[in-house]
Amino acid sequence: MAAGFMLTVTLCLLILSAAVLFVLIQLVKRCAAAAIDDIMGVEEGECVSKLEQVRLLKELGISIVPEEGEQEFILGLTPSENEYLASHPYYGFCILAGSRNALNCVFSTGDRECIYQWDSYGKILKGLKAVSGLPFEEISGMERYAVTFRLNGRDYSWKARKNGDWMDTGMAGYLNRILDRQNCFGDRRFYLDNSHEAPLYLYASGAMADEVNRKTGLKFRPARTAHSH
Repeated sequence: MAAGFMLTVTLCLLILSAAVLFVLIQLVKRCAAAAIDDIMGVEEGECVSKLEQVRLLKELGISIVPEEGEQEFILGLTPSENEYLASHPYYGFCILAGSRNALNCVFSTGDRECIYQWDSYGKILKGLKAVSGLPFEEISGMERYAVTFRLNGRDYSWKARKNGDWMDTGMAGYLNRILDRQNCFGDRRFYLDNSHEAPLYLYASGAMADEVNRKTGLKFRPARTAHSH
């Protein structure tokens, strides 16, 4: 009888030990997954890993340049940047990478308050030139709120609405008007998503802009302006 009792106790202990081991294994798996997600920039809820963001954006035609620098850019992000990207899907990545001139067709100033010095709009135009490949020449921001340039042998100037350090996002709309008039640069135009903490500019066809919006939740619209000369 004692032997039977001991056998029962032993079996119960074995079952209990197995249950405890199973729970510990699950906890370890969860901790490991959380650690991996932290490295990749994932948080709980509706967050999207930066690797998934990079994959989908590339599929849509928005990629890190040069291509061989993609891994270096991703691994070089800080923990706080990873957290920001994960909790602000797609637009956070576009703002961060676009403000570092790391994307092929998206540019961002990284902040709305960026008009601090005389050549601020000249620098913005150079950023738009980089993502579009358009042959803007003689870019000069001789005044704090104005920029001059040449395109196809013609001189142009644009004056921003003055609002302290806050930027006027309308320059890309002025560029679209020029592209429509010259009618020699294909169907791509500048699109603006002005719904976040920093403006995003996309140079693309209308079909591409619509697809980006549909699959990422971004809100690119044709850039427009009333402030041009």
